[in-house]
Amino acid sequence: MQDNDNRRGQPQAKSSRKINGLVILMISVAALVVLTYRPSIERVYCDEVALEQAPDVIMLGTWWCQYCYQARRYLSDNDIDYCEYDIENSAQGEKLFNDVNGQAIPVLLIGDAVVRGFDEGKLDQLLSAIRQKS
Repeated sequence: MQDNDNRRGQPQAKSSRKINGLVILMISVAALVVLTYRPSIERVYCDEVALEQAPDVIMLGTWWCQYCYQARRYLSDNDIDYCEYDIENSAQGEKLFNDVNGQAIPVLLIGDAVVRGFDEGKLDQLLSAIRQKS
């Protein structure tokens, strides 16, 4: 009789482990979604109209790059006039990236200066210098 009781408990234990595994998986997925959530920012692509307005910053980046997102967020939040080339989808952007020996993204072109990576302090310093000249 005891053997029958043990056999009955085994399917319940397996079922319980499957449910626990699914719960852990669902919690992990939910945590991943929450931790990686980034509100969208409207991207301003460098086209003829944007370039005619002589933006303060030209950014070379990609859609998936976290540092590009941070740069985009900073530029938008601080009302800095910029446009962006997606170096994976724009021949002109890829050419510019190679011309300035990009090496890392984002690359921010500010006047004659080239900033590789997102450095808020450096960006502020260069923009202040450009605004003082104007």
